[in-house]
Amino acid sequence: MEGLKNILRDEFNKRPAGIDMLDSLWTASVLLPLVMKEDGPHILFEVRAKDLKRQPGEICFPGGKHECKDESYKVTCIRETCEELGLEPEDIEILGEQDSLVTFRGPIIHIFVGIIKHPERIKASKSEVDEIFTVPLRFFMETEPRIGLVNLIDEPVEGYPYDLVPERYVGQRKLGAYKVYFYEYEDRVIWGLTARFIYAFLQRHKQNLLNLKGGIL
Repeated sequence: MEGLKNILRDEFNKRPAGIDMLDSLWTASVLLPLVMKEDGPHILFEVRAKDLKRQPGEICFPGGKHECKDESYKVTCIRETCEELGLEPEDIEILGEQDSLVTFRGPIIHIFVGIIKHPERIKASKSEVDEIFTVPLRFFMETEPRIGLVNLIDEPVEGYPYDLVPERYVGQRKLGAYKVYFYEYEDRVIWGLTARFIYAFLQRHKQNLLNLKGGIL
């Protein structure tokens, strides 16, 4: 037993506990980027290139998949933002990290909030970004999003060993629903995870921003 205990202790001490990734989960980092304009702070968005295989033409924040070479999720966030917007790390000031989001489809997303100090230096990568635009932070603070619900269904695929589970687990089961957020600004619809990041940001910070002496808007 002592040998077993020593082996397990050594293995546990090699790395801190993380998240079970056996279901092919993957991790990513995104930046919720703020820029200053004459009328106050704005949030900057990208429109993904139309020839991308994943979510072409959709509105999003800079970010991407965490790579082994990245020392941290913050490094991933800065690297991806620089690649997509043609910036240097010194052009980005990270203010902090929001709560991470574990999505039911796989990615575990680490969300950082930061300021792009020199937006005039942006040269978006044509292979990844069709367009960039900004929306006043004031708009989101004054606007409640529309919310839609999507059902989650537990439906085993062909070959599932029904003979090994109690009868009550046989067949399709509804597991509840998750919220999808939508903001409509002029002719744009900001929705999905991008809208959720904004909503979560405001849930955490809105009151403090409204109480800021001198205002931010």
